[in-house]
Amino acid sequence: MTGILLVIALFQPAPPASQPAAPPADNTMGTQAVVHRGAAFTLADSVTLDAIAAKPDEFAGKTVKVSGKIGSVCKKKGCWMTLNGEGATAVARVVFKDYSFFAPLDSQGKLATLEGVVEAKVLDEAERKHLAEDAQKPVDQIPAAELRLIATALEVRAVGH
Repeated sequence: MTGILLVIALFQPAPPASQPAAPPADNTMGTQAVVHRGAAFTLADSVTLDAIAAKPDEFAGKTVKVSGKIGSVCKKKGCWMTLNGEGATAVARVVFKDYSFFAPLDSQGKLATLEGVVEAKVLDEAERKHLAEDAQKPVDQIPAAELRLIATALEVRAVGH
């Protein structure tokens, strides 16, 4: 009987690559001081979010390692977050490559280091409305264009760690 079950399991179709990953059952940091999601970091050197925001065209399409404070997180499952630099205009929306991992739902206000590709993104009205619903904000608080980082690795740390 075990052999039959093994054969059946081997022939089960894999989910399509475009199917979003499910967030972890308890997608929170809880009492953990540090949480890592995604791939391992590959870059040794970091750049500031302020430098990227000042010259986004110079960084567009490049993979960077950047740190900052998490401003907000998708309240539904953590499929995006905003990362703040030192200056008021140094803000980027972070999404996760291939929807393969998520930010902890309780990570707002915590520190993050991530690695990902820089993109300047113009949002259509439907995307702005979707993001507003996720953030539980009015659509007029979602900009029509934004700096975006498509992350492959994310580390979230409680302040002081």
